Amino acid sequence: MLERCIRRLRGICGPDAKAFVTTFFLLLACVSTVKGQERLIDSVDPMIGTTNGGNTYPGATLPFGMIQWSPDTDQNFYFYDQKKIRGFSLTHLSGGGCPLFGDMPILPLSVPPNATRDPKQLESVAFKHTDEVAQPGYYSVKLADGTIVELTSSDRSGMARLTFPKGRHAGVLVNGPGSASADVHISFLPPLGREHDGESLSVGGDGILSGTVTAGGFCGSPTKYTLHVAYAFQSKPRAISLWQDDVQQSSKQHVAGKKAAAWVDLGDDQTQLIKVGLSYVSEEKARANLRAELPGWNFDATRRHAQDRWENALASIKIEGANAADRKIFYTGLYHELIGQTLFSDADGEYMGLDNKVHHLHPGQTGQYTNISDWDIYRNTVQLQALLFPQEASDLAQSLVNDAEQLGSYPRWVTANDGSYVMGGDSPPIIVSSIYAFGARKFDAKSALKYADKVATIPGLGQHGRTERDNLADYLKLGYIPSSNVISVSETLEFANADFAASQLAKSLGDKASYNLHLKLASNWRNLMDPTTHWMRPRLADGSWLPGFDAEKSLPHRPKASVPTDQLGFEEGNTYQYTFMLPFDYQGLFASIGSNEMVEKRLDRFFSKLVCWGEPCFNMANEPDFVTPYAYTFLGKPWKTASLVTRIEDETFNATPGGIPGNDDLGATSGVYLWNALGMYPAIPGRDGVVLGTPRFSRATLRLSRGRTLTVVRNGKGNYVEGVKINGKAHRSSWLSLDELQGSSEEIDFDLSDTQGSTWATQQPDLPPSMSTEIARHSK
Repeated sequence: MLERCIRRLRGICGPDAKAFVTTFFLLLACVSTVKGQERLIDSVDPMIGTTNGGNTYPGATLPFGMIQWSPDTDQNFYFYDQKKIRGFSLTHLSGGGCPLFGDMPILPLSVPPNATRDPKQLESVAFKHTDEVAQPGYYSVKLADGTIVELTSSDRSGMARLTFPKGRHAGVLVNGPGSASADVHISFLPPLGREHDGESLSVGGDGILSGTVTAGGFCGSPTKYTLHVAYAFQSKPRAISLWQDDVQQSSKQHVAGKKAAAWVDLGDDQTQLIKVGLSYVSEEKARANLRAELPGWNFDATRRHAQDRWENALASIKIEGANAADRKIFYTGLYHELIGQTLFSDADGEYMGLDNKVHHLHPGQTGQYTNISDWDIYRNTVQLQALLFPQEASDLAQSLVNDAEQLGSYPRWVTANDGSYVMGGDSPPIIVSSIYAFGARKFDAKSALKYADKVATIPGLGQHGRTERDNLADYLKLGYIPSSNVISVSETLEFANADFAASQLAKSLGDKASYNLHLKLASNWRNLMDPTTHWMRPRLADGSWLPGFDAEKSLPHRPKASVPTDQLGFEEGNTYQYTFMLPFDYQGLFASIGSNEMVEKRLDRFFSKLVCWGEPCFNMANEPDFVTPYAYTFLGKPWKTASLVTRIEDETFNATPGGIPGNDDLGATSGVYLWNALGMYPAIPGRDGVVLGTPRFSRATLRLSRGRTLTVVRNGKGNYVEGVKINGKAHRSSWLSLDELQGSSEEIDFDLSDTQGSTWATQQPDLPPSMSTEIARHSK
């Protein structure tokens, strides 16, 4: 903008005063316009996380949107280090560790006049990052053949503007490179566990090309889904050439199979517009969604609307006093928090259920959601969503309840309309309980608790030969999962966290029987605390301890683990990493270890590294460790937490494409930075409060429900907290209950110092709550 202002000024300035005054005020107007157009979306860089295993995507989507129109460089992912684009597909999973989606891509290509591109040529097109623009709601790139691709989106639909080089012919390959229609992609599918039953394409009236893809297979799971797509072209295609099994089908209007593709001849017009609608119900609904959301052909207006939606969403938190890099990391993290869980219902409220029947939204629900990676997002993501976006969070909780109604139990790690059952434990009860605890309550909480009760007590509930709680019969009989299961300890601890969270939901709903049931089950972690080593240790069914155990060397190793040095009994980790995954009962844990001094020594050893796999040290790249920096605060040493979270922010996150330490896992990893930077963390699953840390910015204002605001203020230099005030009143505890923040305008003031010497939050009454101490207090 400023450059355009300067260009306008050239030639105006002359020797006379009138020209000077005119020039001066024009410059002021231009500078004012530039300042007025500073947008939060300009602080987001969707490229962050596209390398270093972050597995994010840079393309166009909306908050919680169904469509994610984005480039693919390899399989279903965009890897920043790769130099060719294989297609622009419509669906993506943000930050997942395994490939999924990447459906029905297009690849625009400029060709000589009257040329037809053969899909079996498996074309990809080179590009340069200097020719890319990635913003919330918008993506563009100039390909090596000179074609410019621009993408934007609505909730269930998207629009592309393609600008082809002069003198060349415009064409688009649909469902070609980057999907199952390409041989090279099919050859990758079996070892990755991704299955494609095939696709179909058909030509309809009004420039519509319809398609259906049936696919699935996530991290080795047998999941399946069917996606329906409707492409519409503003200019009626001169011809559409359909292909099946590498053979052109000149006389057919429909093709089906694993190698179904289409070459769309768009003619000689340099600029072409394409729209697309999605639905998981039917092709008719895909066309209906497209008509409902994008009835016209104004690309720039669609982009403005998308970016206005993002501007409003990002404005839910406004920070001050951040440098450019921190500001970019923070707002990109918030952006990633809002693209993991995605809309699954159509514009008319219908959606495909887990029973493969069409259902309508529950009363009061505005959308059905999917891609609920519960094992990841229960730790910090849904809590932030509940605070800032209570309707969407309530809808997400209701989505899980709807799934349970159709299936008979909660599905684990939902993708599309199927449960993938990847990762251990039982995280859906934590999701619904934490959403309720953080104030998003427009869902059937009583039914949510009913299914939490059911899956905690009835073995065998699930689908695809999987169960919501694996090994539940043994667990109920022994009080732990025996070591015959390779993740016996971590799964037992995950169950304990789930039961504690469910107990808090039951308490809120006044269900005493359910509360006592889950609270008793939550104590089962004690059955795997070895009184000799004072570590969580695998235990045989006869009660004896697994031999060969060594916490310092992570022995014995787990057979056939993705990380060969993972310890037997633990999923993606070891006893160092999982022993401290008990934030709901840290005081009980510390006592069982022996003394606070011993706990502190172990934690100091644990944080010798900040990212590590297969070693007894902290791993910021994996979820079980996310909460552990706050264990120091439960010890009464909050300054150690403050120092540590600052190290994590400074050393493991940055504003480059590799700036996320490992998989972002649908926003979970970004959530650590967000909460830490705000000076708090939702440490206890299902509990309605946060542990206070140290804020990174001079001021952060959160926009809550019902027009309320919460402002976090940082006073002084340094990272060590000397004291905290809530609305001007001293607050001695490092725990803050949400009940204390019910006013229309709340403020938390942190007084900070660069040296430690404060006694704030060091005494037992000022520590965050723990299950054992609360039970002991109530029993007196």
